[in-house]
Amino acid sequence: MSGVGEMVSVEEIGARCARGGIDLAAVTAAGAYDELVDAPFRLGAAPDATVLVLGNTRALWPHLERFVSEHGLLDDPVDTYVMRTVREATADVRDVVDIRFSHEPPPRRIAIQRLADRAGLAWLSPSHLCVHPTYGPWIALRAAVVLERSITEVPSPAEAPCDCAANCLPRLQEAIAAGEPADNDEMVAQWHLWLAMRDACPVGRAHRYGDEQIRYHYIGERPEGWPVAGS
Repeated sequence: MSGVGEMVSVEEIGARCARGGIDLAAVTAAGAYDELVDAPFRLGAAPDATVLVLGNTRALWPHLERFVSEHGLLDDPVDTYVMRTVREATADVRDVVDIRFSHEPPPRRIAIQRLADRAGLAWLSPSHLCVHPTYGPWIALRAAVVLERSITEVPSPAEAPCDCAANCLPRLQEAIAAGEPADNDEMVAQWHLWLAMRDACPVGRAHRYGDEQIRYHYIGERPEGWPVAGS
């Protein structure tokens, strides 16, 4: 942690989060994001305020497994771990205005995919996947840290790294055609259709999530050896 009175850089905040597996970070201006979204999703900070958007690759998984091993399987272990990690990383950052987490309900919900796209972190594709230029769609977006400091240079939005029409969009149509699952059994039966859309992306295939991480995120299947919830 930094000494008293020392300004903590956004790079240092990102590095702290990365040490906990939240290894993706990019910045933009609050106003650059707010002008893209409807009022309920706006941050409401000064237009030139710095916003640090945070996410993760598969690097999160071993940290989460360690967290669950130490604390037991909470109702929402991912959300709990992410909140703890980001708050610890910003505990001594004196100009934090707000921290919005992607899982928060209204009125604190943000359009975090739009935010990541505007910050240049990952391109928001027509199939509604956010695609990172290196990791492809094998990422998750977790939080936005709003800082009072002014941003000096607003990065360009993300650019398309792939052609969705030839890859993920046909898989999206197949998933939609299967219809809304009527119950948990149908959801379990259909989840592979949504995974196929992600797998169709040609970018980042070497960074695909492991099978345990995929099954947990898609159908909530707990890896073997995880404790019972609340234990």
